[in-house]
Amino acid sequence: MTFTPPELRTWIDGTPEASDLELDDALHDPNTGTVLQGNRASSPAQVERALAGAWSAHSAGTWRDLGLAGRAALLHRFADLVDEQQTTIAELDSLNSGVTLRETTLFASSLAGTVRGAIALAERRGESAELAADQGPVRLRRVPWGPTALIAPWNAPAAVAVKKMAYALLAGAPVVLKPSPASPWSAQLLAAAAAEAGLPSGVFALVLGGGEVGQQICADPRVKAISMTGSTATGRLIAQASAPNLTRLRLELGSNNPAIVLADADLAATVEDLAAGMTKLNGQWCEAPRRVLADRAVYADLVAGLAERLRRTRVGSALDADTEVGPMAFRQRRDDLEAQRAHLVAAGASAAHRTDVPGGGWFLAPTVVSSSGPVDLPGEVFGPMIAVEPFTTVEDALVRSNAGPHGLAGYVFAGDVERAIAVGGHLEAGEVKVNGTSLLDMCADSAQSFFGDSGLGGHGDADVLEFYAGKQIVGVDLVDAPM
Repeated sequence: MTFTPPELRTWIDGTPEASDLELDDALHDPNTGTVLQGNRASSPAQVERALAGAWSAHSAGTWRDLGLAGRAALLHRFADLVDEQQTTIAELDSLNSGVTLRETTLFASSLAGTVRGAIALAERRGESAELAADQGPVRLRRVPWGPTALIAPWNAPAAVAVKKMAYALLAGAPVVLKPSPASPWSAQLLAAAAAEAGLPSGVFALVLGGGEVGQQICADPRVKAISMTGSTATGRLIAQASAPNLTRLRLELGSNNPAIVLADADLAATVEDLAAGMTKLNGQWCEAPRRVLADRAVYADLVAGLAERLRRTRVGSALDADTEVGPMAFRQRRDDLEAQRAHLVAAGASAAHRTDVPGGGWFLAPTVVSSSGPVDLPGEVFGPMIAVEPFTTVEDALVRSNAGPHGLAGYVFAGDVERAIAVGGHLEAGEVKVNGTSLLDMCADSAQSFFGDSGLGGHGDADVLEFYAGKQIVGVDLVDAPM
């Protein structure tokens, strides 16, 4: 693939401009470690102009007063333009994240559908509704909170950014998007599509940078809502920065998601499902299984099966069609995982993995860590590594599963599906899957809250749409009310 990285520009009022600041951390090809581009950030003055534009658009009603039909028409155009760029978006996201091109292509091909699905949902829900009242008209209206900050992660850059953009914009909120400084490329294509689609001045801005830019955005009182996907540490910083303004927050953070394997589980299928779940997106997805608690009757066989399956996993360049697990997104991510693995081994656990991974890039062999007692994971494991420990009673497994960081997802494997669902109901997690580890929602009406320390809010399409706007009642007051 011939690759020319896009210029890292800041977009304000539909116009791109040079990002003023140079960052120390260059952007590398994670497959080889080769420097591809110097990194850049928006200056404080540029961020201020982006925020001022969003506030002006909100105050003037530029976007809100178009109505849902007017906003939807422009977003249909945005979806068409993004669809035309799906091949390039997939390539950019693969090089930024290390996720295989096969997987980023699936994400990129679904972006337009995400926008169109959001439009359809918004149209079914409507912007207002007449409520039953005897004294005269009473109307429920959905009113956007105001300028909204969208902070996207590095592991699925375009997919997360597009979903946040679609739902916030449909709700009538002007948005300021900040991608991760580790994965800023595909956001350039999204900004260009938003400009070409004709979004009014101030309705969309793209700013670049790390924590300093995030701090400036999140602490600004003109920002009325923040939707962020990322680490728990970053989520806490956002909560602290925005607390004085009582900004509305939706934070999807980290979780060492547990998987409970009961004695009657189909072990061969469980091995395949766990291996698939822990290596999907190179293990770099927030709901991947991280901790397995297996009934003692099947513990040894499960560990052996996982070790053998992971040794057969094809590790290689994210751009190769036959690769199952690509490199980590950046060197520090690989180094942190290696340090976590070493910590667990030093604490007495065993680690099984292949040793012939490619050199030069940020590769980590998929690893199963096992111990005859509880495994104390040193923080969230965000990569292709999974820990397995035995349990004697289901009650004990649930207590250990519900110890943090937790709350996003959980898994139960069993032959008796009804028992598995009953066990899963005791996990403190917003989504619990039985006998599978897919990345997708289980049904069209799926919804989940972020439990424990995994965040604030939740997801499920209807809930996401609801986050970006408040409810207002306008109507004729009661006649002769007793109070």
